[in-house]
Amino acid sequence: MTSWNKLAPYMQRYTIRVLLFMASYMLILTSSLAFARGGTEHSQATLIGLALISALPIIGVFWAIFRLLVEIDDEYQRLLFAKQTLLATAFTLVTVTVWQFLAVYDVVASGPEWMGAIWFAMLGVAGPFARWKA
Repeated sequence: MTSWNKLAPYMQRYTIRVLLFMASYMLILTSSLAFARGGTEHSQATLIGLALISALPIIGVFWAIFRLLVEIDDEYQRLLFAKQTLLATAFTLVTVTVWQFLAVYDVVASGPEWMGAIWFAMLGVAGPFARWKA
């Protein structure tokens, strides 16, 4: 494991951004769900607002990832990370496409509804593939 001081400055900024966005996501999501499921009826506009507010930190994480692509000062590392994000997108699209065809033939229920989470998982899976024979 690399110590904090040995990380490149752009990775330190990226890590701080992601941690802040994810901490705010956990706080906003738990608060929003507690409010929405608190036993009282809420208007459609309120629920839409809660959904949008809950999505903002995840959108921020995507921004942090693409900001990292801009800030990486080593061209080779930038290439590898760009390749990793493209592979993550491709793996996610494959997963969603297969799932949707399974839904068309009534093998599974509709979904997947958590494509963002699938993409983040695929970003981790894609890392070794992006660096394989790079």
